[in-house]
Amino acid sequence: MPRQLSHRGLQAFRVMMLTGSVSATAATMNLSQPAVSRLLKELELDTGLRLFDRTKGRLVPTAEAGLLLDEVQRSFVGLDRISSAVAEIRKGRRGTLSMSSLPILASSLLPKMVGEFLRRAPGVAVRLDSAGSQTVTQQVMTGQYDIGFISISVPLANLQTVRRYSLPCRCILPPGHRLAGREVLGPADLEGESLVSASRRTLMDTQVQALLDRHGVSPAMPVETPLLPLASLLVLEGAGVAIVDAITAAHHERLGGISRRFEPLVRLELGMVRRLDAPVTRAEALFMEICDGQMARYVDQETDALTV
Repeated sequence: MPRQLSHRGLQAFRVMMLTGSVSATAATMNLSQPAVSRLLKELELDTGLRLFDRTKGRLVPTAEAGLLLDEVQRSFVGLDRISSAVAEIRKGRRGTLSMSSLPILASSLLPKMVGEFLRRAPGVAVRLDSAGSQTVTQQVMTGQYDIGFISISVPLANLQTVRRYSLPCRCILPPGHRLAGREVLGPADLEGESLVSASRRTLMDTQVQALLDRHGVSPAMPVETPLLPLASLLVLEGAGVAIVDAITAAHHERLGGISRRFEPLVRLELGMVRRLDAPVTRAEALFMEICDGQMARYVDQETDALTV
């Protein structure tokens, strides 16, 4: 009958995989190198897996070790969160709200939302991160963060979309641009312009490209970036014009740039996601209310913010 896996052995395995050496693992865990080697050998016996090839005195992880690490990481993330919660309780705080977001919100509205949240929920700690939609999805699925803001074109699994925000897109220009005098811009206006492309991999940019193709417009694309806030900065520096969401366009104007309505309408769909099996906390419910209020001025008024 297999023995129960040792937590200490799994910890040694995790540190070994992350640091890449027995000596670094020993130093991290305050153990001797022979003790670390013994823990790893015992874990191999307990699991029945060959986790390391021993070559010239070095431990080289096998493919099985890589697969096991994925599961171990998820388990230790949960333990890390429990440890963080214990530390917060000791400090007298009333919980933690953690979230990860696309750069669109992280670099614009999210700090304002958090500021309002902290004023209305003193004593609750907040933890923030920013990444692309795929990474944010994984972070929320594995329990690293309570809430995630993503493009809802990303496939979801074991997550619920608790809010959906449809953001109309606008054309942003540098100061003094020849199109600044127009209130509404369309595909034909982009003929001959250099277009800063958000990214050919995003649904929004796919819509923009399809629209340009349909109207027979072929602007030059000198720069491509997946980061819409960076597209705004590039436009301000004269790299071209860009089609971005309403939030990025508003931030672009605050930086001294120009934005104009773009028709036919292109939308960016943002979603607030959380795990299906996690109950909604008071902190999360309050933050959703704050988020709805802040997003109201930017969402497409035909669809508004939808509670799913």
